[in-house]
Parts: sequence; C-alpha cells; structure tokens
Amino acid sequence: MYSLRSFFIALLAPASVVFSAERIVTLGAPVTETVFALGAGDALVARDASSLYPAAAAALPDVGYFRTISAEGVLAQNPTVIIADFGTGPESQVQLLKNSGAKFVHLTARPSAENTAVMIEQVGAAVGRSEQAAVLVEKLRAQFAEAAALAKASGRTPRVIFVMGISGGALQAAGDNTAATGLIGLAGGKNPLSGFNGYKSVTAEAVLELDPDFILYAKTLHGGGTALTMENAPAWLASSRAMREGNVKPIDMTYHLVFGPRMGEAVLDVTRMLHTK
Repeated sequence: MYSLRSFFIALLAPASVVFSAERIVTLGAPVTETVFALGAGDALVARDASSLYPAAAAALPDVGYFRTISAEGVLAQNPTVIIADFGTGPESQVQLLKNSGAKFVHLTARPSAENTAVMIEQVGAAVGRSEQAAVLVEKLRAQFAEAAALAKASGRTPRVIFVMGISGGALQAAGDNTAATGLIGLAGGKNPLSGFNGYKSVTAEAVLELDPDFILYAKTLHGGGTALTMENAPAWLASSRAMREGNVKPIDMTYHLVFGPRMGEAVLDVTRMLHTK
C-alpha cells in the first residue's frame, strides 16, 4: 500500500502548481491520462486521436494519431508544452515539433512496468507536478507487486494469447514487443507466440493447435463490447478448449493496453482473471 503521507501530499497539493498560462498538447493515450491523473488537465488544449480517456480529454480538439502526426496540426493549437509518447512519428514531424519553440518532451522508452513509472515522473516534471507523480508511481508499483504476489500464489503460468479480428476477417495475434504481451507477462501469464515483433496474421487452425489456456480478444472490435459466448462465437472458437472452460475474455484496448497511470489496476484485473478460479 502507498503511504498515508503520500495520500495527503496529493490531496493538499495546490492546483496552482501548473502555470495557468501553459498550453499543453499530448500525443499518446498514456501521457494524456497521466496529465489528467496529475491534476493538470485544465492546461491541456488538445490531444491525439488515441487519447479517449478521461471524457474531458476526448472532448478536446484532436490533432491526429500520434504515430502519424502532422506538426502543422499540433502547432495550430499554439502549445507551450508538447508531450509525445514512445512511438510518436514520423521523425520528420517530430523534428519540426522539437524545433518549434515549444517545450518538447519526447518519451523514448518502450512501454514496460518500470518505464511506465519513469514516464509518469517525466510528465510530472514537465507540468510541475513531481510530488503528485511520486504518489502515482508509489501506488502503481504497489499494484504491480500485488499482482505478482497473486500470480505466484496460484502456482501456475497460464498460456495466453491476444488476438484482434476474432469475430470475422483476418485474425491478428500479438507477438513480441506489444502492449498485449507486456500485459500478459505482468499478469503472470506467458504468450506462446514469439519470434516476431508486433502483430501478424494467424489462422484459426493455428490458434487451435496452440491450445492456449486463455484467449484474450479486443473488446472494441466486437459489437461495442458484447462478450463472446458459446452461442455467438465463431465455430472455430466455440470448439476451443479455452471457450469450453470459460477462458475467452474481452480486453478493453483503451484501458488494459494503455501503459499509463491506470496500468496497475488493469494488471490486477487480468491477474485475477488468469489466476482465480
């Protein structure tokens, strides 16, 4: 548990720590969520297309997707601070943002448990909320530790895959260096798909041959979040051991796969899913 002292630091910190004149643009859902979690959301004037949480962020102007960003759209918001997540590109546009005259904070570490903590600290420093960032990091690390203890106590390491397009079309499975595989590992599971980076197409037959203990799928890609069951699942999925055992589970890509301040809660959710019978 994070300390009582840390709680009161967060509670009593004055809102004036963030300079009211700042105009912040965030590129990437993790940094956007962090700015709000730090209590600096009022200084945010725009965000990228992936930043859909909280609702106050989604209501702000959208400057485009952070991986294919246009510097012109960002700079049209007259930002004084630009905070860009890992993966922001293309490089030509990143260089324009760096040279724009605005304070440019570029997070270059690949998302992981420790790098999420570093990201929160860096964003905290950028918006003048370092003490509040320390509180968030302490809480995050406590949640990761709790998840690790739950997984260890179960004595199991379930084999878990994550797929997109599960209800039709080409199946895309997560491999190495993806948020999904990172989540699975933090939750005490193992992704049996390896040897490739990112996502690749797989066949239903290949998934069935792998015979994973759990199949996680992107909730947002199936009927607005409707859960798959034996009755409405594709025939191949209904025949899988994972489905027969009730281990085909939806994952919210805007929550479970965002390595930001809510990641500790997300990891705990999935750890309980994988290790609680």
